[in-house]
Amino acid sequence: MENETKSKRSRMRKPDARKRYVELAELAVLQQIQADARLLDTEQIAVGPFARLDANAVAAVDGKTRGVISNLFGNQAKFQAETMMLALSAGHWIDAIEYPAPKEHAAVNDWLDAFLLGQADRGPKHAVAPVVNYASVWALWLSTLPYGLWSEKISAPSMQELALFIAQLERVFGQSISHFGLRLRAGTTLTDLAAAMASLIEGVWLNQCLTLQHPGDASQPIAMHMLRSGHLLWRGATELATHNGAG
Repeated sequence: MENETKSKRSRMRKPDARKRYVELAELAVLQQIQADARLLDTEQIAVGPFARLDANAVAAVDGKTRGVISNLFGNQAKFQAETMMLALSAGHWIDAIEYPAPKEHAAVNDWLDAFLLGQADRGPKHAVAPVVNYASVWALWLSTLPYGLWSEKISAPSMQELALFIAQLERVFGQSISHFGLRLRAGTTLTDLAAAMASLIEGVWLNQCLTLQHPGDASQPIAMHMLRSGHLLWRGATELATHNGAG
């Protein structure tokens, strides 16, 4: 039986063998992420790129050595972990968002354009230089996202931030709907609209990490993806308050 197994493997075509071992390697990576994620819930450890953060390089920015990091955090591992947890606790960035005021726009479509373009501009952009702002911190969050499959320490702050964003959008949309004499269509709630728009915004941001062009029309900027899709969501969720419900 052992000889038959060896013979079968030896007859495997090279492309098939390569594919098999790449798939095995992918499984091994997923298993490593799972193991690290479970460990993260019991120990203060850094994962992903945070685990490769070099205290020497950080200290050198201020002309110092890693000793200053050790004095402040105890060791490099704690420094890495605290950097990661700070990046994952980005609620203060949500609180700082400024939205266009409905009263400053003559029509709801003008206001919606300003809102959607503002959200596109707030997100990450392909090939820009690294800076510490919400867009870059959001991109850093992407590097830890797979660990959220198995770690509450990763998933909990992420979901808290999403819930905060959705609640904020509920307030913003409620004010705009009232100001422009609209109402939600039957069976639709502010939470529905806010959650759908939040999903659109972060979905487009994923594309913005990779391209500056619309993924379906390279002649258009990526912001057009946000703009047109956002208008579709808005039209599907709202109508004039005087609408008689027909049609």
